[in-house]
Amino acid sequence: MLDDRAATDPLATMTVLPDAALTEAQIAEIRRLAERADALVEASLSANTRKAYGAAWRQWSEWCLGFGLDPQRADAAWLAMHLTALSETRKLSTLELRRAAVLEIRRRLGLPLHLDDAQFRAFLAGLRRTKDARPDKKAALLEENLRAAMLWLDPETAPAPKRCLRDRALLLTGFAGGFRRSELAGFDLRDVSFTAEGLVLFVAGSKTDQERRGEEVGVQTVARSPLCAVTAVSAWLAARGDAPGPLFCRIDRGGHLTYGVDGRLQPIDSKTVARLVKRVIKGTGVGEGEFSGHSLRAGMMTAADRKGVPLEAAMQHGRWKDARTARGYRRHSSLWQGNFTDKLLSE
Repeated sequence: MLDDRAATDPLATMTVLPDAALTEAQIAEIRRLAERADALVEASLSANTRKAYGAAWRQWSEWCLGFGLDPQRADAAWLAMHLTALSETRKLSTLELRRAAVLEIRRRLGLPLHLDDAQFRAFLAGLRRTKDARPDKKAALLEENLRAAMLWLDPETAPAPKRCLRDRALLLTGFAGGFRRSELAGFDLRDVSFTAEGLVLFVAGSKTDQERRGEEVGVQTVARSPLCAVTAVSAWLAARGDAPGPLFCRIDRGGHLTYGVDGRLQPIDSKTVARLVKRVIKGTGVGEGEFSGHSLRAGMMTAADRKGVPLEAAMQHGRWKDARTARGYRRHSSLWQGNFTDKLLSE
């Protein structure tokens, strides 16, 4: 029960279960439901989103149980308390994800959590202000980085030539198509086809395609260019062979392709893409800033902006739905187009 401070304490308005306590059977059932949280969003969210939402829901559930609350019924004031506790050690992006996860799973449980009151909106505004809402943007991997990478990843001199061929194809494809790291890791051999114009890759499902309708992305051939993704993928496929499985498969320390018991090549994960980008930047010594797997997607948008590609065309190619989000991927390139500040002090 709440103590005598409840009369003046804003926490007194929170919804709690009778006597603020749950039976062991109720706790067991809640934990069982928490374990099944991923299944609730299985059909409509990407694998990465399902994993993140599932982890967020389990943490919310454990936090609520610590106060004798049912996580399926605790109200917005308790969510505010949960986010406040997290804000002491977590970034704003993590807090936003936790909030979205709780709202989504509560909605799917048929017990939506309503956040339409002014007090909660004020809480979120204060949280964003105090946590500094500036996005944590990774550096863009650009043409100069890719040229250095192709020299560094030389299959003629490397001890593991197949790994070099795979990594070259992965980097150039990721840049040319503006692919997310999860999309690169998720490509299957069946998703690849060639036409007279170049390479066609089928994206089976992505962050902006939650209904998993799929979408084709074309990458044109760039004749005689060391940065041609089509040429790099062709060379990789010649080394990879036609075994069923992922396009960019796992390679062991000895430089050999790895197979599962079913005879299929084993997939890489999205972290492999991030590690590759960081390894290449470190190996070539080219580039300033913090790089990650997202640097390939940011690189495509930034390069397109530098070349004068209309935003709408770049958005369609990179499968962005929101123009404001897409503009955020242009790493300062647009700041200098039409910029006149040099003229302010010139004679």
